[in-house]
Amino acid sequence: MIVSSEDPARGVASAVVRLWRRPAVTIGLFAYLVAALCAGALVIALHMPAFGAQFDQAGDDFALYLADGRVAIVQPDAVVTIASSAGSAHAVAAEMVPDYMPDGGPGAVRDWYRWRDDVARLAGAPGATISVADAGRLIHTPLSPRARDLGDLPIDFWLLLIQAIVIGLLGLGVRLARPRDLRSWLFGASSDGVFLAGLSGAVFDARELVADGTLLQAMQGLNFIGSNLCAVGLCALFLHVPRDIAPRRVTIALLVASVVLGVLEGVAVVPRLGFYLALLLPSLAFPAIFVAQWRRTRHDPAGRSLLRWNGAWTFFGSAQMGLAMAAPILFGIAPIASDGTIIVPLLLIYGGIAFGVAGFRVFELDRWTYRLVLGALAILMLVLGDAALVSVLQVEAPVALALSVLAMGYLYFPLRAWLWRWVSGAREVTSDALFRQAAVVAFSASAAARRAGWRELLDRVFEPLEMVPGPADITAPAITGMGEMLVLPAIADDTALSLRFARGGRRLFGPAELSIARELITLMTEAEAARAEYGRGVAEERLRIARDLHDDVSAHLLTGLHRENVALVRGDVRQALVEIRTIVSSLFGPSLPLATVIADLRFETAERLAAAGVSLDWVVGDDAALGAVMLDYTHHKALASSVREVVSNVIKHAGASALMVTMAVEDGALTLAIEDDGAGARARGAGAGHGLGNIAARLGEIGGSCAVSADTGGFRVVLRMPIGPG
Repeated sequence: MIVSSEDPARGVASAVVRLWRRPAVTIGLFAYLVAALCAGALVIALHMPAFGAQFDQAGDDFALYLADGRVAIVQPDAVVTIASSAGSAHAVAAEMVPDYMPDGGPGAVRDWYRWRDDVARLAGAPGATISVADAGRLIHTPLSPRARDLGDLPIDFWLLLIQAIVIGLLGLGVRLARPRDLRSWLFGASSDGVFLAGLSGAVFDARELVADGTLLQAMQGLNFIGSNLCAVGLCALFLHVPRDIAPRRVTIALLVASVVLGVLEGVAVVPRLGFYLALLLPSLAFPAIFVAQWRRTRHDPAGRSLLRWNGAWTFFGSAQMGLAMAAPILFGIAPIASDGTIIVPLLLIYGGIAFGVAGFRVFELDRWTYRLVLGALAILMLVLGDAALVSVLQVEAPVALALSVLAMGYLYFPLRAWLWRWVSGAREVTSDALFRQAAVVAFSASAAARRAGWRELLDRVFEPLEMVPGPADITAPAITGMGEMLVLPAIADDTALSLRFARGGRRLFGPAELSIARELITLMTEAEAARAEYGRGVAEERLRIARDLHDDVSAHLLTGLHRENVALVRGDVRQALVEIRTIVSSLFGPSLPLATVIADLRFETAERLAAAGVSLDWVVGDDAALGAVMLDYTHHKALASSVREVVSNVIKHAGASALMVTMAVEDGALTLAIEDDGAGARARGAGAGHGLGNIAARLGEIGGSCAVSADTGGFRVVLRMPIGPG
């Protein structure tokens, strides 16, 4: 019997750990936790009664909304009295808004929340009333406590709840994507702070008039902790993104200090002014951290791209929150926005940073950074221009806004072009310029010159830090990693290439460079195809010249060899020179009547054969009918060259005494049958060269044909070519 020594408890713990490490399980458990906490917040908010009266901010004053639809605007110091059969309590209007937070020392804050308990008890008692004394007028109305439903919850409650859920899940997702990365956990800690602040803030702001003081103090403490963790967590994150510029123990100490500070703020050891100052301090620290990271990443284009991205989103969102909420309170004025509306800048900040921390398509971040900065500058210029026109030039508001929009319309596109050149460091390269440069490379004289030209072109367009051989199986341009490498397929007699870092190592490769690379490869492919086609044309022209030299020039020279009369020999030589000039200059003669072509050929053939001692039997036929048919240069040149080559073969190889030519014009074609009485196939087999092949090729180019038949008694060649009527 074998007894297992494994501890059952340890086995269960190990199984739980393995289960917890599964992303699906983690997400599911966290989703249930989020749902439970949000459901708890919703239950607490609905448990707070509705009294039929509520204060809210209205500029520098306050508005009292009553159940019967009345709205009264009162001063901040208007005295509010809540009374019932159990007694009465007094406050000022500024203390009755839902998001009011008490100030003072620990004792004063405890007393204030204890007083809120008394107010809540009085407002919920039978016969409760509310009275507001403001500037000599008295507003008095009964309170009617009732259970709340979902429609009674303010919009800030829902916005803060959505903010908590979305950013909380975003932080979890980044941690699961990079579970062993300190940066993802720092981002997650900051996201947890947003979740905690959003959830507690939703409950804190959900009260209509009053609520239980103990609950409100607990929610305010959690809100302090979450807000500090959110702001300090981002600072701690940027101490490690993209480079580590602080020890980990300092980062952990900052997070712990933010939680401790939140607890002290919750019990009022640190006053309310200190809470807002603590929110602004991270925003003031961001520039210093950004400068330090910028210096550490001077040789790291990927790091700088990530730094620009995170910095743009953080500064943009933090400025929105600081200007809208914290800064006004420090200067003693009302916040511009409510707690719920910070969902917009927070979603921008955390959504943008999540992409960067997760390393998602870093090579595209610069383009979006540029768009963000451009949008922010456009809005800032529009607002400042409108404010300047209204306050300085005393222009009416609608006219000032129209002028600001008009000015931005003229400035936007130049600003956009300049900013993009500055962000990307790219030079503008037109398609025409690329095509010209690609054509120069493709039509270089040698493979080595094409390779050198191709690499010089890539260096001029992309300015890569390094250019090395790439993977052989690449078929299209692609970006690898986070944008460090641009891989190009083999072209221009070169191997595949990998280009590392653009603009001398200052930039990553992005969509703009990838688009240029694709266009460049397409242009090079088309230019190389044109070069290949040009090469084929040159080869075909060389072949044509060789055929003409063989069929025409050699025919005249061969005829001259068989003449005894020197004058006639000179004539043959002159004719050969004419043919050479025509070939070299590639001059095309005019169209000629078929009768003229046949007459010239018959005369020339008769002379050549007579010099060789061969008789000719060639009946021309109806000159009028033949004269109606016009042959262009290609056709009459092909016919003349073919007949000359056949006659040359007869003179050189046949040993014939007579040559017979039969003509037929029918069905749009001319047929010439040339037959000799020479040695026939034996001679052709012993000494045949390229002549008959040239004839077949020449006639085939114009849709004609050449057929040969031979026996021991002679040799027969049938030439057929299409002709058209005049």
